[in-house]
Amino acid sequence: MKRRGLLGLFAIVALLSVACSTEIKAGSATLPVGIESAVVPDAELGGYMYFSSDPPISVTSERFLTPSEAADLPASASGMLQLSKATIALSQTPKDFSGTLEFVDNAEAERAWSLFEPRADSHDFWGALDTPEIHMVHGDSPWAADVKGQFESGNLVSLEDSDPLAWDLLTNLPESPEKPPLAVGSLTVDGDLLKEVADMGDLQLFGLNTVFGFVGVHNVAFGMYADSSLEVPDELDEEFFKESEVAVVTVSNPGYPGFVVSFLLKMVSGRVGMESIELGDTAARYRTVNDLHLIVKNKGSLLYAVVASTRAEAERLVLSAIED
Repeated sequence: MKRRGLLGLFAIVALLSVACSTEIKAGSATLPVGIESAVVPDAELGGYMYFSSDPPISVTSERFLTPSEAADLPASASGMLQLSKATIALSQTPKDFSGTLEFVDNAEAERAWSLFEPRADSHDFWGALDTPEIHMVHGDSPWAADVKGQFESGNLVSLEDSDPLAWDLLTNLPESPEKPPLAVGSLTVDGDLLKEVADMGDLQLFGLNTVFGFVGVHNVAFGMYADSSLEVPDELDEEFFKESEVAVVTVSNPGYPGFVVSFLLKMVSGRVGMESIELGDTAARYRTVNDLHLIVKNKGSLLYAVVASTRAEAERLVLSAIED
């Protein structure tokens, strides 16, 4: 038994020794309209998200406020705002972030600005109305101060220029013209950032943090797929994902050749309660948590994970990503 364990350890070391910085080939993903013109600060980012919808989606006023501010919001100010586009950038901690929100028209932007204006020049928040857009920076760190200066000077960069590797991952999301993503983005999963973002939304990680850690994932690109008619409540919890039939796809590049990624995925899947299933003419790893469905599958060195409200939708998105 001890000899078998040593041989298994040797096999793992041998496989990891062939690790290389595998290049990511640009894919043909369907991405939200207007993403090429989206800009973020030229700063060290923990992640970003770009959203675009036509028709616009309805978002509760409370989503634009801190919990304490939302609790004090008068009933007359509560309601839904029509959001067309948004670009959000995170620092290495999600409490410091910046954003540009584009509303359906100038009047809607002014309604939203009335929520922000009372704290527009506070020590931890800066905002500016540029109808139909609102620009904002949250935080009192050096990062926030630097980003505020970039917004004021217009010194912002495109998503591709901000992080070319993250952009290449985005292009490897599914090709899904019949149901394009409402939002896409990139997130660093080193440290506690992934858990902090999940905790903010009261979301389950489905064991993905264990999978990413074991396989050696450092950055993921993600896409969110849903009908544009959805309404975004003040809490993005599991009930929202189930009731709105939202699906999320992540793609990452652990930096190992495909056969190593397959081996590591097989080893870790049992630890997080995943079973092997047939998917088209290949196999994938699958589990459910609270009526949501998770499928994990690699395509060469790329690792895909899909969470959806139905197994059929999860399988559709995986197949659209891995099929040539």
